[in-house]
Amino acid sequence: MNTRKAKPSAQDLTAAAKLKAIWSERARRRGLTQDKLAQELGITQGAISQYLNGRIPMNYRTLRAFTDALGIVETDIRSDLPEQQLNAPSAPAEEYLEVLALPQSAGLTDGSEAEEYAQANAMKFRKSVLRRKGLLTRPLAVFYARGRSMEPVIADGDSVLLDLSEAEVVHGNLYLVQLCCADKVEYCVRRALVLDDTVFFSSESVEHGHAWRKPRKADSEDEPIRVIGKACWIGGWSD
Repeated sequence: MNTRKAKPSAQDLTAAAKLKAIWSERARRRGLTQDKLAQELGITQGAISQYLNGRIPMNYRTLRAFTDALGIVETDIRSDLPEQQLNAPSAPAEEYLEVLALPQSAGLTDGSEAEEYAQANAMKFRKSVLRRKGLLTRPLAVFYARGRSMEPVIADGDSVLLDLSEAEVVHGNLYLVQLCCADKVEYCVRRALVLDDTVFFSSESVEHGHAWRKPRKADSEDEPIRVIGKACWIGGWSD
């Protein structure tokens, strides 16, 4: 289909106006540029600009590329394309993404027992929410916290949704980390502290986080700390 020759309809122009407004609001803080999206779609930057300005009507593939990149749902832009009408009565199972649990939270690392734990303790998240947060296409996992060292932010038994692609440490964020001691490997969620370009991790609770009360240096030679993923969501029961 040659969309360059198609004349934009009133619906196309309305959709383009919505898209341009959301692009102006979200693209920069998500590190998104017209060049990057053009490369993904295999088109020119000029074509992206024409989509944003309503000079070229969006087809469904282009709509999905924009919404996935911006972390929004299709209906934020439009809902009148033929593919959307065909996909409208989707099965409930398609609305959710099952995220497997990390067996490390149960002290398991590999084998059939670890695989069974990962599947038995999986959680389902609504795809529209994950897409809006820019997480739908990211590698995700669920970690079940143990202990009280991160109270009141994370309680014992809370579930933590992790983005495993987020390994770059940002000051103040929460990360699942792996601490390698002489005789054991420990997995836990800790707060990142970046001081003078040096990365540290610490616990939250003064009462229960004794071992982490003093921030630990990530690149310690004796007990190095490796980032597994960034905590994106924390869930648990309130007493």
